[in-house]
Amino acid sequence: MALRLTFAVAALIASGTAFSAVNISAPEEIKILAVNDQEVNTGLFRAANNQYQLDAGANSISVRYSQYFEHLNGEHDIVKSGVVTIKTPELKEGENYRLDLVNAPKNFETAKKYAEQPIVALFDKNQQIVVQQKGANTEQKPWLTQSLFAKTMDLTQKKTPPVNQPAPVYPQLAAQSKVTAVSTQSADLDQQLIQLWQKADKTERQRFMSWLAEQAN
Repeated sequence: MALRLTFAVAALIASGTAFSAVNISAPEEIKILAVNDQEVNTGLFRAANNQYQLDAGANSISVRYSQYFEHLNGEHDIVKSGVVTIKTPELKEGENYRLDLVNAPKNFETAKKYAEQPIVALFDKNQQIVVQQKGANTEQKPWLTQSLFAKTMDLTQKKTPPVNQPAPVYPQLAAQSKVTAVSTQSADLDQQLIQLWQKADKTERQRFMSWLAEQAN
């Protein structure tokens, strides 16, 4: 009996852990380096096909843009950006999210420029942007290393987020705040009308009712 109870508790804990997680996918061009300041090593957080499991709630995700380009002469280049750290809002448990590049480059030349300040966004299951983050401008400090088989354009080797990274953009939170502000303003106007009506005398109320009747016609 005790053994069965142990297995039951373990199953409940496992199911609760899975249920409290969120799934995040990323294309090959986005390398997830760390989650909540914990470095992502092989097998940590990650599943197959660039799928990751994170805890529900707010998370800090550090990523790097990295793209492989093969040229007609047989040579190839790898363009890399600096670290972009994305501060997510509260992510809903059990939901699927997707990291992607905003205005992703189409060729090597534009990729080199793009890597100086990439833009990474997190999308929800409805393809709506949850948060968008632009990387710090590393235009003044690019450098190029060469290996036997490839050249790598690497703007930084550090995995820590830059301090001069622009502020994140939260479109959904901004929309919610706008709705709340409009609702609050409407409630304030309603309250003002009630107060004016209560303060008005009989004659003023009759005038107001007559004016309302005219508006209806």
